Amino acid sequence: MTDVTDSARALSLQLTLQRAHSAARAGDLDLAARLLDELGEPGELGEPGERDTELPTVVAALNLRAKVHAQRGELPEAEACWSRVETLAPDDPDAAAGRRTLAKIAAGRRHARPVVHTGRVAVIAAALAGAALIGGGGWLLANTDRGASGSVAEADTGSERLRAESLRADELKARLSAIEGGRTADAERRDSTLDEAAKRLDMPGVEIRRHAGDVQLVFRTGVFPYDSVISPEGAEELREIGRRLADLTGVETTVVGHSVAVPGGAPSGGSVVALNRARVAAQYLAQDSDLRLTDFRLVSADQRQGPFPATDANAPRNRTVTLLITPKAPPPPP
Repeated sequence: MTDVTDSARALSLQLTLQRAHSAARAGDLDLAARLLDELGEPGELGEPGERDTELPTVVAALNLRAKVHAQRGELPEAEACWSRVETLAPDDPDAAAGRRTLAKIAAGRRHARPVVHTGRVAVIAAALAGAALIGGGGWLLANTDRGASGSVAEADTGSERLRAESLRADELKARLSAIEGGRTADAERRDSTLDEAAKRLDMPGVEIRRHAGDVQLVFRTGVFPYDSVISPEGAEELREIGRRLADLTGVETTVVGHSVAVPGGAPSGGSVVALNRARVAAQYLAQDSDLRLTDFRLVSADQRQGPFPATDANAPRNRTVTLLITPKAPPPPP
């Protein structure tokens, strides 16, 4: 599930970034800035420990944010973004070129001036006016000194890039929807499996505790009066549960042995007695069913993790086992 969640997050980041690219190419810097804000503030992007698979997207987002700031005349903010890029990717060419240009502006060798673009006025550095806003190391706004033929050629190229970006965004959106749909279907299958298990295993003497990811079976009275000696009632209940488990599909069963801390004994860490109780219980679960001992996972609970509060009155009930029913993991895709 973690891999699916990480994949969905990565696709969501890429989709938002693609939309920001498209907005910037269309000259809507405000929309591009709002989309980039959805990815987090510059200091949040690329935090230490950032997943390696997300790092290229994070660097691209910071570069785009820097260029949008520069186009809007927000030069200190652009500097902060490019500085962050160089921390994450020291050899990034866009960050290096951008910071050099900003340094020249700060030294007074280049000046900011307003540039009109598709009905919007953006204050940008004159040195940045002819450079590409996005992609390929170039800038979107055409230099006003270029000839008409150059402007037309650049417009054609920009349209092709915009179409490509739109197709890429649509593809990412479809993949993200598929992943989210798969997660929903998995959750529905899990809930259905656990609901069926809870219904089939409901019987006298057993308490069903339904949780988000499992069903826990708790015996109302202790199954083991002492040591690993099982009670007749407990043995019969376990045989009946085994018969019902054999009719269930798509589940795994963990037998959890419990013990009570005794004076002079270890107060925590599990015990041999608890593990032996799990082993004995598994034998009775398999006795009258088609289940095998290898179908069960046997564990010892901590002495402080009995099914009932650790009081003297509850000690007999905590000399027991509990059963944890969980859905089997789906098979890997072919």
